[in-house]
Amino acid sequence: MCRATSMATNLAVAVATTAVGCMLVISLAPSHPDTGKRPPAAGTAMAAASGHAGSAARAATSALGATAAASSGPEEFASPTTGRIEVTAPEPGVDYKAHGSFAVAWINTTGEQVDIWLHTATGEVESERVALVATRAGAGRTGEALVTLPRVPPGPRYFLEVATAGDGAVSDITRTFAITE
Repeated sequence: MCRATSMATNLAVAVATTAVGCMLVISLAPSHPDTGKRPPAAGTAMAAASGHAGSAARAATSALGATAAASSGPEEFASPTTGRIEVTAPEPGVDYKAHGSFAVAWINTTGEQVDIWLHTATGEVESERVALVATRAGAGRTGEALVTLPRVPPGPRYFLEVATAGDGAVSDITRTFAITE
């Protein structure tokens, strides 16, 4: 018997963790018994795994979902946010002063509160969150908040993001604007 087969024979259980944190247990057995004369015993699997890790994870999470949801908070197994957010104000082409205030308006079909973030563009498509300028603004279908810009360096590439509070799963952004002194 070669060394690889011997190692596979000694390995009884391999555990692989899937991306969602569930565990998939795979039992390994040698493809040829030690004697080479007996077939594997009934019920012994050559490699006991069915489907791929994703299907095992879905099965495990759906089986655990009912009991885990009853014992943990409802937010742990909450449905993903649906709907959309559309920023309707401020109008493009207006510059703002650092530490100045102005109104931001939006349409929100998610039914969740929103946070408003100031971003600065750092590249063609990259940006960086600079500051949270309004938190937990209304959850109504239409909303408006007065935001005050923090003291930031003047520049032409700032914009606001209106996103669902906490996870930011649904969001929309304003056009870029300049911040002056």
